Amino acid sequence: MATRDPAPPPKLNLSEQERRTIIQDGLDRHYRGLLDEPIPALGNKSPRAAAKTAKGRAKVVDWLKTLENYTAQMAGHNDEMATYDSSWLWAELGVDELRQ
Repeated sequence: MATRDPAPPPKLNLSEQERRTIIQDGLDRHYRGLLDEPIPALGNKSPRAAAKTAKGRAKVVDWLKTLENYTAQMAGHNDEMATYDSSWLWAELGVDELRQ
């Protein structure tokens, strides 16, 4: 029996603002969930736990910069994702003064 690729989902007729809102809300939920999950780049500590020590804060800053750089690279591929504002993550983790 041959396998078939499923048909691509139909394109939704959404405005740019609606697409941006959906993507930004999804990223907010994703990152909010990650705040209490172990992250390998943080020594398998959650971002909240890692941010409690000086060494951990440095790792959290590097992790956040990596996230921001990745989303910035999305410009041209997915502009709704590229414009994501992650400043709330820095504030939530208490490292916003280390953002450059």
